[in-house]
This record gives sequence, C-alpha cells and structure tokens, in this order.
Amino acid sequence: MTRIIRRFAAAALCLVLLFPLTATTVRAAETDRAPRVALTFDDGPHPGRTKRILKLLDRYSVKATFFILGCNAEYYPEPLEMAVRAGHEIEDHSFDHVTRGKTVGELENSITKTAEIIERASGRPPRYFRPPEGKCTPELDSALASLGYDTVFWTVDSRDWTGKPADAIARDVLKTVRDGDILLFHDYTCPGENTLHALEKIIPALLSRGFRFVTVEEMFACSEN
Repeated sequence: MTRIIRRFAAAALCLVLLFPLTATTVRAAETDRAPRVALTFDDGPHPGRTKRILKLLDRYSVKATFFILGCNAEYYPEPLEMAVRAGHEIEDHSFDHVTRGKTVGELENSITKTAEIIERASGRPPRYFRPPEGKCTPELDSALASLGYDTVFWTVDSRDWTGKPADAIARDVLKTVRDGDILLFHDYTCPGENTLHALEKIIPALLSRGFRFVTVEEMFACSEN
C-alpha cells in the first residue's frame, strides 16, 4: 500500500508524516542507537556544484539523496553518473520543476520521463517523489497515486535557495537539527557556493555530535523497525 508523506506548516515548523493506515511520524524513535539525519538535495544535477558537493560527501564518507530534475540530468549526465557510482540515492523531482497548471496525464509524463532517466543511470527505478517547492495539487496527487510513488518533504529547510550566507545556513541548521530529521539543500538553484561552504561546517559538526548520515530510504526503513 502506497504511503503518502505530507508536509504541514504551522508556526514555521515543518513536520513530515507518513500515512499508511494510521499516521506516524518519520522521525526515528529515540533509542540508544546513534542519531540519524538525511541530507537531501533538490534541482540538480549541476555540472559544477553537484560535483563539488559529491567530493565533499566523499571526503566524510557520507551518503545523501538527490531529488533530480529530468531536464538537468539530460543536459548534465556526468554528475548524475558520479552520484550513482558513489552510492547515493537518486529520486524524482519532476522533469522541469513545473507541476501547477498541468493535467494528470502531463504530470505522469513528467514524472515518468525523469524516472526513466534515473533508471537508465542507476539501474533502479525511483520510489520517492518530492514536489517542486513542496506544493501538491489534486492533479499531482492523482498522478503520484497512479504511479505508486511515496511523496517526500523535509523537516529542516536550510533556506540556501534564498542566497543566505553560508555561516547563517550552518548556524541555523545546527541549532535546529534533531534525530530523524530530513534536511533540505539545493545543488543547482542556489547562487554561489553558499550551500557547499555551509556543508563544510555542518557535516563535521554533526559527525562530532555522533550523528549518522543516512539516505531517505534508510531513514524510512529505520522508522519502520
């Protein structure tokens, strides 16, 4: 049974919910194990920024999840192939970042076209979809249900897409992050290298706190066990 994950904003707090038969939170239950956090990146791949982020992730042996746009993957296949070879999770973010105003059929085509690119590159079809800007429409909901996707949002928005300085991104993420969080970053739309420089502070800081970096799929598997 397909689970649908929905984001509800309330007082600037973003919670991720899973809805199988009853609603349960994605945030991992507190146990004596190491706290987990999932790094996610939207809108790539980018010919330069994605490669530099991949190099940083490799330096710390960190795995992440990339929600890619099909149009960018067609233009820049090399960073996608690099992410696959490095063992990162690749998921669907639509073909062109446009979902509003489209019919169910147009949305299914956008999602499926991107899925085919991902499967050719990675050898596995995507399971998760992140709506552009985190916004769903009835048509998108119908398309995702028809295609059998789980919909993934986030619990911590780095707001790197605003051009926020790297130090401020790092400060706010490190102040907010908790066990079970899904962190939102971008490897294409953000100006400059603020995302990369923020991650240079965030990753070692979280490792020093004992956090383990996992993919989205690993995070959900943990929440179910």
